Amino acid sequence: MLTRRSFFGSAYAAAVIAATRYPTGLARTPRLKVGVIADIHLLTANDHHWHSDETYEKALRFFDGKGVDAVLLCGDIADCGLVAELELAADIWNKVFSQGKRRDGGRVQPLFIMGDHDLGGFAHKYYWARECSRSPDEVSHVIVKEDFAAHWKRIFGEEWKPIQVKTVKGYTFVLAHHPANVEDNALAGSDSPGTAIPGLAEALAAANIPTNKPFFYAQHRPIYGTMPDFSNVSLEKDPNYMALAAYPNAMAFFGHTHRNCADERSLWQGAFTSVCVPSTNYCTTRFKRENSFGVGRSRTCQMRRTEVHETRQLLYMEVFDDSITLARRDITNDAPMGEDWIIPLPSPDGSCTPLARKKRSVAPEFPAGAVATVSTGVGKDRNGYERPEVVVKFPPAHAANGRPRAFEYKVVAYAQEKKLIVRHVFPSRPCWCDEKDRSPVECVFGQFELPMDQRISFTVTPLNCFAVPGKSLSPVFLET
Repeated sequence: MLTRRSFFGSAYAAAVIAATRYPTGLARTPRLKVGVIADIHLLTANDHHWHSDETYEKALRFFDGKGVDAVLLCGDIADCGLVAELELAADIWNKVFSQGKRRDGGRVQPLFIMGDHDLGGFAHKYYWARECSRSPDEVSHVIVKEDFAAHWKRIFGEEWKPIQVKTVKGYTFVLAHHPANVEDNALAGSDSPGTAIPGLAEALAAANIPTNKPFFYAQHRPIYGTMPDFSNVSLEKDPNYMALAAYPNAMAFFGHTHRNCADERSLWQGAFTSVCVPSTNYCTTRFKRENSFGVGRSRTCQMRRTEVHETRQLLYMEVFDDSITLARRDITNDAPMGEDWIIPLPSPDGSCTPLARKKRSVAPEFPAGAVATVSTGVGKDRNGYERPEVVVKFPPAHAANGRPRAFEYKVVAYAQEKKLIVRHVFPSRPCWCDEKDRSPVECVFGQFELPMDQRISFTVTPLNCFAVPGKSLSPVFLET
């Protein structure tokens, strides 16, 4: 892993740095330090396998050690939408930041918003609450069905407003809660009721936002056209995007997606800056990969999905006069997820757009001497059915020699040297730091997909998150 110092002089910087310039001298004091998390999904039953309370506390203690001025939490505080889960969030906060202070005595401002698990929406059904809470009485107190404004004031000691404006060390934060009682689908369009924030444009206009430095905005659900794999969504149809587009110095944070921050595209710039915040509870891979969390290639996918419930991440932000640094961190392994994103201020200059970053990106490469192997056997598909299979196995392309780790791999099957099937797979631990993701990678095909009476071969190519390919491994043949 490159150090922060070596990062600025490396070829890898072109792939991950979000700027074309950086002020000279690294020993500077930031104007503002903020911990950024999302989707903590607290459960009051502390024997649950997620251990979300322990991870949340670990994240807060990391921020305490950094001396943060504030912690931004982008929604889904409560997993089952229970009042008791909000109370647990406050209890852990007070345990780490007693009387709202860090261990060094400095004040820490909580910047919390509620998400769809807190105030209704997709996955907010409570049917699992009995297994994940301490008592039936807790289950009976559902946030969205009670006076949640009163609960918010009692628990967090501040007035609840749909959109709240706060100032921390001279920097403006606009915090928008998820609209209450919304039951739409989580992946609905950006203009859906669950994503649109009523009155946002008016709230921004009334906030007297300065134009000579950044301000920070947070909502739970994303502006879909600014996040990975949803770039085809029309931004002009999103009222939140249209409201923020008038402020090039806006930096918007959102949660909900649990998206892996190893994906460089989680940082987006266009009319403003947008950041997809990972989850402290579990992080996910993008869809339509053989071993992706959620939807794979098909319902008969031969590969089991990547385990993600042990993957937890956070962001740490430092604000300077002319740049913002965002550090990405693997909480599980207490290590960086990648090198810092550096964002120039005061407004986008074109260097951080997805296309500009793709053009500067560097391809991953396999280590010298790496070879793939292929074998046959019987294995269970994603639905648990046993099928004859073909397994292609190869070593990971990890970060080395100024090149990034592979974000994913393309595996192509050939029959009689004619391209037959193209598959994409993630590493074994795609949401862990590079140092802890060194297990061999597998791509599994069902034998029913391949003409087993013909000469079958496979090639393996490492890709970065922009799909820029490195050098492929030499073809490997299936011996029949």
